[in-house]
Amino acid sequence: MKTVNKKKATGVLGRIIANADPVKVAKVQNKMIVAAKIADAMKAKNLNQKQFAQLMGRTESEISDWLSGDRNFTIDTLFDIGQALGVTFLSETIHYTTSDVYEPAPMMASEPLGDPMP
Repeated sequence: MKTVNKKKATGVLGRIIANADPVKVAKVQNKMIVAAKIADAMKAKNLNQKQFAQLMGRTESEISDWLSGDRNFTIDTLFDIGQALGVTFLSETIHYTTSDVYEPAPMMASEPLGDPMP
């Protein structure tokens, strides 16, 4: 995948980005990464959208949606795309950060639970 030089957005776009929900931004980034990976693999295999659509048994319009970066893929679809293009989208290595760990909210009992063994 290509390395992109990042520039800080200014003006209206800069204000929108500064106030964006970081979770939503991360989701959009992930979708764009998947779209770029598909596009790069298609290019490496010399496939245009029409050829890739035929290979996948999908419409050109659907491939266009995939490449737009605005698609939530199922695991099965990512697997099928990976098989067709010879790429993987899911790593077997799991990386955890503190924000990745689910911590349930503390229980708030509105009334006593009582004796569990009457």
